[in-house]
Amino acid sequence: MKSNLFPVFLFVVFLAVSCAVTGRVQDQNQEQPEVQAESEPQPVELKKKKSLADDIIVRDIYTKEEYPLSRIAQKNVVFIELSASWCKACPEMKETTAKLVSYFENRVFFIRLYLENDIQEDKEYGGIIPEMAIVSSPAELSLEKTDVMPRVVVLSNSASEVAADIIGAYPGLYYYGLLSEL
Repeated sequence: MKSNLFPVFLFVVFLAVSCAVTGRVQDQNQEQPEVQAESEPQPVELKKKKSLADDIIVRDIYTKEEYPLSRIAQKNVVFIELSASWCKACPEMKETTAKLVSYFENRVFFIRLYLENDIQEDKEYGGIIPEMAIVSSPAELSLEKTDVMPRVVVLSNSASEVAADIIGAYPGLYYYGLLSEL
């Protein structure tokens, strides 16, 4: 008969423990303040995500006005070509960029930037894309300290991140493929 009592004893202990735990949970629920159903929802403050184009400061080579690149780069993708007078491959890059503009003019914002001390007006390709002087940029880009040319920086996702940072001259199809994927 003792063997029949053991399962009953275990059942009673289990039942007592579960009732005690359930009582504690109910007590904790009663201690919490009730949320008013009729309270007005609090407004959510949305902050505009800052883009890299906000941190790139350019100077118009004609008016000398300085402003962030984001002021004029309103497309999702920004193609920045850095150029210099001493760069042997830069004329070829200017030609490549001019061809890319014809393919992507409605989807990509193109700009040519010159180093502050090497501003030049490009009579052949200058009317195709805006030309500016680079004043400052984020430390991770250091556009104003570029010493190897040509350099192309492509910003994607509303100019919030760097999609490509390319130094040297590459065939136009390379850039075309890169921009097609964005």
